[in-house]
Formats: sequence, structure tokens, C-alpha cells
Amino acid sequence: MSFKLGRWGGWETPSSPTVPEVPTVQTTLPTSAYGQTIPVVYGKAKLPAAYIWVPPILTITSTHIEYWDTITKTTAKMSARLRFARPLVPDSTWSLRKLYANGKLIYDGTTGYRQKGLNFRFYDGRSTQGRDPTMVAEEGEENVSAHRGYIDLVVRNFDIIGLGAPPVFEAEIIQDGVAAVDVDSFQTFYADPINTFAAMDWDSSSFYGFSDSSSMIRRFSIGFLRELYAIEINGLGRAYTSIAENLFRYIPEIDKLLAVGTTPGVLGGNYPLLLDPISGASVAEAADEMFHIGLGQSVYASVSLMIGGTGILMASSFHLGYVSIYTFTADAITRMSSISGAAWDARGRPECFAPGEIRDGDADIWICAGNSLWKNTVTPAGLTTLLTEHSTFVDAPVYAVWHDDDVIVWTDNAEAIRIDGVTGAVVWTKTVPYQIPAASLQRIAPPDANRLDDELLVAEGLLYYFTNLDTGLTRTIAKASSGSFRYVFDGVTNTMIRTDNATLPARDLFDSSGNGTQRQLSDFLEALMAAGGFDPAEVQTINIDDVIDGAVIDVTAGVRDIARAVCEPYSIAIFERAGQIIFKRAFTGDAFVVDAVISSVGDIVDNP
Repeated sequence: MSFKLGRWGGWETPSSPTVPEVPTVQTTLPTSAYGQTIPVVYGKAKLPAAYIWVPPILTITSTHIEYWDTITKTTAKMSARLRFARPLVPDSTWSLRKLYANGKLIYDGTTGYRQKGLNFRFYDGRSTQGRDPTMVAEEGEENVSAHRGYIDLVVRNFDIIGLGAPPVFEAEIIQDGVAAVDVDSFQTFYADPINTFAAMDWDSSSFYGFSDSSSMIRRFSIGFLRELYAIEINGLGRAYTSIAENLFRYIPEIDKLLAVGTTPGVLGGNYPLLLDPISGASVAEAADEMFHIGLGQSVYASVSLMIGGTGILMASSFHLGYVSIYTFTADAITRMSSISGAAWDARGRPECFAPGEIRDGDADIWICAGNSLWKNTVTPAGLTTLLTEHSTFVDAPVYAVWHDDDVIVWTDNAEAIRIDGVTGAVVWTKTVPYQIPAASLQRIAPPDANRLDDELLVAEGLLYYFTNLDTGLTRTIAKASSGSFRYVFDGVTNTMIRTDNATLPARDLFDSSGNGTQRQLSDFLEALMAAGGFDPAEVQTINIDDVIDGAVIDVTAGVRDIARAVCEPYSIAIFERAGQIIFKRAFTGDAFVVDAVISSVGDIVDNP
């Protein structure tokens, strides 16, 4: 049998495909729908944004070969500061409810939805507002102001390649919104309790748990609030009695579950495992134990991270404070020789491991031990190249988070302390209204198991505490009960996943914006006149019981003109006498509700 020249196995020889042209990106910025006028807002509103800062937009095209196809990928990442409005009431609290790009919803605070890859910070312009880290990184701290007094949003590395140009952003914003939480339990196939922290698969909005009683890996959909499947672990090389509750992670880069199994008896030990999350098969088991059960050892604190295609697992033991380092790939896990002695070579038993900067050839792990914060740099081979005492404290640190190149540490004396990631100097110290306990008693997931944005959630007693990682300030939301439960927090979607031994797994969805409340028209008139320079004692409202949703005001008009335009449809008279301005309705009757307040130039607020 023969083939013509230019044929392969009887088929035409595959030729290189035509590589599509790199899409062009328009870098001209859209203008604000309000022209050069920044509107003033009260209550709630939906507004377009004006671009006030945009560094150069970098377009990157990369290609790679898959079989005979050349795959081309182009990204155009844009960072920008967007200005929406100025609050009518100085130092008032505002929150972002929804965000749109060219009319498409990309963030919804009421459901926890956020478009993949969307990173932003929202600013309500209060007098305590600091500089934006994205702008500081680009321009330098001395060249960036805090932009206080304006409702702004800074997006970071927003990919506009699919949009063709910087989009028109719109936002729904709410003044003094009442934060709330929606608690829902998951529908399950089995009543067995989940004995581990949730192992989050962020990209698919799902998580894995493990039930010791049935030896089953169980997967749950967060959006649909139901169990997807459950499968028994199989193919194990040893008999394990349990899986460590605080070391159970999903590693998306290799699509495996990382766990630690405990073997029975006095001679038993703790062994890291790699499990297939779909088949339940044991892919790899470490030959060397992490800690020896006979000495009362168990996993105390831990961290896992990826450096390129190699994973690093670092953990400390409960009883003597030994430290073990393992490396792992998709099909192997190996203990390295760097195992420290008791109390981590007398530095103190590590209470927390927090992943820091990950580079091409190594990564930083921040360690809370004794009364110090330590910086440990490891390579993909699992070797430590740097170990230094970065900062010391009066009280012992028990938890840490790496954030914007700094480290925030929580001590055993109810304090949060931000430490400069380079110098070790204290940036700020804040007293917090809660106490994160030692690692063995912590119900909050280890730092690498959470996905944080700009707040850390601590659930304690009858309150949820949200501590801002930029300022150290803490806000609260009431809990339905005082029960204690282990939980993982996703700051990107404002979602908490909790797993308990006594109850079904549950999802707590936090809405920091609330729906907003209707407001008294009289309060708006008083705030309007105060913004125009009137003393509150000089403004009086009589027989005005109407309510409004919100107001958008054109600042080019005087407050008297705006007040007249507002009052006329309501038959409200305005008097000025004896140094006072009086708003009075000539008749009384049933109050009526309006959806908007119209200013003197015809701007009208959307009722979101």
C-alpha cells in the first residue's frame, strides 16, 4: 500500500493554521454622562463613572502549541480610578451594591456574584480614607492623594480585550446600608457530618469535605446549595482512622486533594496524601510520616502553596512543635530533610503559617511562633534559603495574613498589628473586639484556605466581625445563634462556608450594602441646606412626612434653587425670616412615596 507524497496515514498532512490577527484595543476613554460635573448624591442612586486616572494599558499576546494548533491569547489589562459622585452628607457611609461594565453586570453584592478576575476597591470618601495601593504602586506614595470626599472605585488589571475599549462603568450605591446575612443549609445525600474544613474550588464555586464515619470525599455546589456527589477513598496503601480536619485542601493546579491521614495505634503516624477528587483514588502517599502518634503528635498549623508546578506543604505538630516540609507534584509527595526539633528549634511552636509572595524560583511563608513573626523563604525543592526574625511583639501572635506586601498579625491580646513586609516596622496597631485563640482552638480556617479581598471575617459569640486589612477597623453583623463552627471565608464573594460535626454544612452570604431604606424628605432638605452653608439650627421643617429613595443633585445650582425645585411638586412653601429658612406644607394628609427627587436642572436618580 502506498500514499501520495504529502499525505500522512492516508489523510492530508496537517498544515499550520492561520493565526488570527491580534485584536486591537481602543484606549480612548469614554466621557462621563455628566460631562465635567460630578453629581452630589443622597440615599441611593445608579450612576455612571468618570475616569480620573488610568496608567498605560498594556496589551500582551502569547502563543503556544496544542497538537497542531497554534493557540493565541491576548490580554489588555487596565487599572483605573473611577469617580461616581460626591456625598451630600460629609463622612457618611456608602456601599457598592452592583457594578456594571457597558451595561453588563460584573458585581452583585446582594448575591455574592463577581466576574472572574475582577479586582477592585470601593471608596466612600470619608475623612479617614487612605491612599489606594494600586495607585501607590504605579505612581509612588508621594504622588498619590487619598481622594477624600468622593465616591470612587479603583479597578486593578481589568481585562478589556473582549470589550474592545475601556468600558462605561455604572454603579448602584447606597448610603448607610444595613448589612445582612442570608444563611442556608446544603441539601445532602448523607447525614454523616463533615469532619474537615471546606476545601474550596474557587473557580467552579464548589467545595470538598470529608466524612470520617463513611470515609467519603463529598463535593458540594455553593450556588445550588446541594451535594453533587460522594465517593469513598480507595486504593490506600495504609489503614487510616481519620483525616486531619485542619489540613484538607483542593489544589487546582494539579486537580488533587491534599490531606493528612492518621494511622491507628501507639506506633501510628500522620502521613500526607494526594487524592483524586473524582474517583477517590489515592494517587500518592508519603513514605515518611509527618509526626509520630506515639508522642501525642497531630497537625497543629499548616500551609500549602504552589511554586510553578511543585507544591510545598509545611506543618507544625501539636505536642512538641516539630516542623515538617514536604514537596508534591500531581503524582508524588515527599518529605524533605528539613525537619526541625522540638518547639521549632526553640523558636517557639508555630501557631500559624501564612503564604506570602510567590516568585518563579521561591516563595515566602510567614510564621507566627513564640512572640515573633518569622519570614521563611523556601524553594520548589523544599529547601529553606532564608529564615529571619522579621518582627517581635509584647504579646504572642496567633494568626497572620499577607496583604498588599505587608503582614497583618493578630495577637493573643485582642490586637491586630500591621507590619511592613520589608522593614518589619509597625504600620498600625488596633484593638479588636474579639480574640483569635491558639491554633488548636481556632475555628477560622488557616490563612491559605481562605480567599480574602480587603477584610478578615472572625465569627465569635453572637456577632460576625469584619476587620479591614487596610485600616484595622472592625464592623459587625449579628449572628442568628452563638454556636461555634469551623468555617472558610471567601472575601471575593462575601461568602462563608461552615462545616460542623453536629449540623449540615451551611453557606452564610453577606450583603454589606443592604437594600437601602427610604428616607424622610425633611431629612434630605435639612442635609441639602447644611451642605449649602446653613447651620442646622437655622433650618426648620413643618408638616413634611413624605419619603424618598434618593437624590442626585447638580452642584452647579444653588441650594435655594434646588430646594425650590424639590418642594414645588409637594406643595411645600419656603420662608426665610429671622435668620431661619422654613419648609412648611400648607396642608396635611396621607404621606406619599416618590421614586426620585428631581433637581433644578432635571437630573433624576435611578431607583435600583
